[in-house]
Amino acid sequence: MSSVKLRLLAAAVAKSCYGPALSYDVVTKLANDAKLGESQAHAVVAAIRWVLESAAGAVVAAGVLDSELQQLGLPKEHAAALTKVYSDHHHELLRRLHDTSLKVGGDISWSCKVVGVSVGGNQKAAVQLSLQGGQPPTGPPTTLTLTPAQLHALIHELTEARQLMESVH
Repeated sequence: MSSVKLRLLAAAVAKSCYGPALSYDVVTKLANDAKLGESQAHAVVAAIRWVLESAAGAVVAAGVLDSELQQLGLPKEHAAALTKVYSDHHHELLRRLHDTSLKVGGDISWSCKVVGVSVGGNQKAAVQLSLQGGQPPTGPPTTLTLTPAQLHALIHELTEARQLMESVH
């Protein structure tokens, strides 16, 4: 595949990371021009997506990405084409990764309510936790029902995890 075709394909993949879905027609045309089979075209798209999202997630400088791609054996022209696309779409990729992240600052909504659960004819108290991610919310929320003992264990384990994470930073 020529570096020009790679750049066109990489630009389409980059746009699909934060915008509308990747057009199958674009991939097919570029793959046919490069005499790639369908499975090879899917592999190229997956590799490009992985490189762009991983580089953006690690906030890699364009020069470093170019150098690393060349060290991995990519021809200079191909590495330059991917690096140019990465530079052009870096901010949009970062914004999309931030919006879909579960880290602090991501758009996560949660709710908690006390519910009654019937166990063997007896009404027992339980806590129902719901977590909804994404803007706008996509799919149903993740819901978890816990007994008081399970809730205390969860709080204890989350507290330990937070302390461990804070000790690392």
